[in-house]
Amino acid sequence: KLLIVGEGDLYAELKKIQVKYNLQDKIVLTGWQPYHKIPEFLKAADLCLLPAHDNEIMHNIVPIKIYEYMAAGKPVLATRLPGVMKEFGNNNGIIYVNEAREVVKRTLQLIKNGSLAEQGLKAKRFVKRYSWDNITQDFEAILERACLSKFNRRPLIAKNL
Repeated sequence: KLLIVGEGDLYAELKKIQVKYNLQDKIVLTGWQPYHKIPEFLKAADLCLLPAHDNEIMHNIVPIKIYEYMAAGKPVLATRLPGVMKEFGNNNGIIYVNEAREVVKRTLQLIKNGSLAEQGLKAKRFVKRYSWDNITQDFEAILERACLSKFNRRPLIAKNL
């Protein structure tokens, strides 16, 4: 089954296609969902998609949903966007595609060769470095170095407050 969560610009068109071809049992369109329900949908997914056009708006951005997908341990099939590629690189649980037909082909490859779980684990490992604990530790270290260099004395930051 294909589960499409949310309502984008093409939601009405997708709904028409779903009905026209009698695909209600194959394609589930949830419409808008509250944010607190997203983990339920991620848990149900085998993989997640980031379909996007490489345009002026999307060219260099990194949607937060990619981090959410990866933190849930899901492999991500994503459009080859420069911002996403720069942020995540290769072999980190993101499989890049250039066009819609590749999504089906790559999905079938992942299922056939049994690498869904492996790709999901790579994604989860990679994104762990962006946890709030790690970000906080890095930020504290930067502040501590800044204080030490500015005042050339003991750090002003107390540990473990």
